Amino acid sequence: MGLFDVFTGKTKEEDWAKQSELQNWNDIVYTRKALDMDDPVQRREYINSCLLQMQEASRELDALELEYNDVTSHLRDMEEIDALPPEQRAEINDCAMKILESQEQQEKFARRKSRMTDAEFEHMDRLQSAAREGARKLHEAEEYQKKIRNDLKRLDGEHEAYLYREEELHSTIENTKRLMIAISVSLVVIMIFLLFLQYGLSLNVIYGYMITILLAAVGITVLYFHNTNAVVELKSVGKSISRLIMLQNSVKIRYVNNTNLIDYLCLKYRVNSSKELSDLYDRYLKEREEREKFEDARKLLDTNEKDLVYMLRHFRVRDPEIWIHQAEALVNHNEEVEIRHSLNVQRQSLRKRMEYNRDVVAGNAKMEIEDMARQYPKYTQEILDMVSRYEEQYPEA
Repeated sequence: MGLFDVFTGKTKEEDWAKQSELQNWNDIVYTRKALDMDDPVQRREYINSCLLQMQEASRELDALELEYNDVTSHLRDMEEIDALPPEQRAEINDCAMKILESQEQQEKFARRKSRMTDAEFEHMDRLQSAAREGARKLHEAEEYQKKIRNDLKRLDGEHEAYLYREEELHSTIENTKRLMIAISVSLVVIMIFLLFLQYGLSLNVIYGYMITILLAAVGITVLYFHNTNAVVELKSVGKSISRLIMLQNSVKIRYVNNTNLIDYLCLKYRVNSSKELSDLYDRYLKEREEREKFEDARKLLDTNEKDLVYMLRHFRVRDPEIWIHQAEALVNHNEEVEIRHSLNVQRQSLRKRMEYNRDVVAGNAKMEIEDMARQYPKYTQEILDMVSRYEEQYPEA
């Protein structure tokens, strides 16, 4: 056990169990094992569950595409700037250098103990319009994550209980069959013995016949009803397992999307939790209030920043204001590479989430519906009608 494990109280076995649990929650399972396709209620319920998965994936894709386009726009701005002719780029670099020099002068003038680093302040200043909303979304996502985890644990427990009950019922059915056979064999043996007593020893065994037949009839009747009840319950348990798996799939989708949302928000705001983001935002507000006292020293800086925005807008940069906060990237290649890398990481995260919803959630649900139409051609028209109604209601899906 490592030092971290000592402080957290976690063992490697617990970590492995958690990883296995998370992997299981990421999987989307389709099963028609206990599904009665001839039952219209079960059939439509199963198809609707697939269509609802496609609907949820479509909504998630719409939101992701907006964020993806925004990040892509920032990357295109960097490409536009890099593609400028040397003369125009020199003008931008000169303006950026003036901004950096003004910032350095202000820092010397306002030398004091700061609540946060310049990097933290600049990052929060760039995102301050969305930081409070981001903290709220992150907090809601964290709370929702707890509820989803509890739901998944409860569903996993119910699933295990149903599987255990299913094994018990199979065992009960087999045991009752064996007991009925044993009673039948015993009846035959006892009847042969009684016949021997009656004809071989000339004994009166009429009551023996009566008692034997009565006990055998009672035993077989009891076992028959026990077996019948077990068969009926087994069918009910099978249907419950099928519905439970469909419910688990729906919750798993929400779990994966919510987990990805938390990871992306933490990546975007460079924090580990909503509490940390709220604290960072509060410190930012106090820091900004103090820095406003030195507004006079920023007059020259503001002029240079306006010049930079004007030039960038003239050179068709879509979001020129953002370069005020990352002017060093215009003259420092390493800083530019770092920002580009950060944007690419964000875009990769968004693309991964988009691929999951498009290929895994919507794609698998669509293939499942197509597979059902192929396997059950007599229900193909009904399935196509349900899909058509879904497409009319959600044309963007």
